[in-house]
Amino acid sequence: MDKDVAKALLSLSKSLDETITKMLEQAEKIGDECIRVRFNKAIEDLMGYVARDLIFPLENIYPDLKDDN
Repeated sequence: MDKDVAKALLSLSKSLDETITKMLEQAEKIGDECIRVRFNKAIEDLMGYVARDLIFPLENIYPDLKDDN
């Protein structure tokens, strides 16, 4: 994989953080606890998939693209 492609994918993946945070904020407004828990889990799963299946593998391929470097 080209490093520029990896960099773009990382940037796009990480740009989802703000949207996911807003989704969690909205889900907290759901009055029905069962539905709220279900939607929170779905949003948290989405966050996990992005991190586990996109961000972490890309950072393993190109460690210099990690935020902490």
